[in-house]
Amino acid sequence: MVTRTRIGASSLAAVLLLTALAGCSGDDEDGPDVKNTDLAVEAEDAAFGSFVGEVSGTKAFVAVVATPAQGGKDAGAVQVYISDGRGVSEWFSGDLSDGGFVATSDDGDAEAEGQLSAGSATGTVVLPGGKKGSFEATPPSGGAGLYELSVSPSGELSGASAAGLAVKGEISLGKRGTGKLRLVDGKRLDIALVRKRGGELGHLRAGQVRLIVLSDGGLRGVAKARPANGGGFEFFIRSAQARMRG
Repeated sequence: MVTRTRIGASSLAAVLLLTALAGCSGDDEDGPDVKNTDLAVEAEDAAFGSFVGEVSGTKAFVAVVATPAQGGKDAGAVQVYISDGRGVSEWFSGDLSDGGFVATSDDGDAEAEGQLSAGSATGTVVLPGGKKGSFEATPPSGGAGLYELSVSPSGELSGASAAGLAVKGEISLGKRGTGKLRLVDGKRLDIALVRKRGGELGHLRAGQVRLIVLSDGGLRGVAKARPANGGGFEFFIRSAQARMRG
C-alpha cells in the first residue's frame, strides 16, 4: 500500500478551489445561479496535478505538472519535463488555459503543446534539431512520478515527487556512476549513469537529480555532481533494472 507523505501543492490548491466554488452555490428561491453552476462545472472538469508517460518515436519519458491559477492570475501554469536518459533533457514552462497549454523550453530551443483532462495529458513536442513526437501521460500510480532530488556530499539521495511521494537512495557521481532508489511502493531501482561532457545541462544546480519514474520501474533523468565529489560533472540517468522487495 502506498503511503503519501504530504499533499502536493497542486492537489491542495485544486481542493481549495473546489471548496470555494461549492461555498458560493446556495439555495435561491428564483432558481440556481447559472454563473456559479458554470464555474463549478469548469472546476470539476479542470485537470490539475501530475502525469507521466512516454514520447512516441523516441526513447524519452515525459512528465507534466499542472497547477490552477493563483494570485489573481487568469491562467494556470504547466511544467513539462522530457528526458531520454541519453542526450535529451528539456524543461518546459507555459500557461494553462481552458485545459490547453503551449510551453517553451528553458533555453528556447524546444516547444511542447497539449491538452489536459482528468485522466490524461496528451500533446506533441518539438525537440532541439526539429525532432517531433507525440505523448500521452496519465496520473502516476505506485511510486511513479516526477522526482526532484538532492544528493549529499556522501552520495545519499533524498527528496519527493510532484505528488508528494518521498524517496531515498544512494548515488555515485564519479567517472562510473551507479545508484539505487527505494520507492514507497516497494520497488528498488538500480540506476545506470553516463557522464556528459560540455556542461550543457545549465538548468541543473550542483547536487540536483531530476527523474521521471514510470509505474513499471523504468526511469529517465539527469544529475549534476557537487564540485567536492564529482568535479561538477553532469550525468544522464537510465534504469538498469527494477525489482520488487521481498
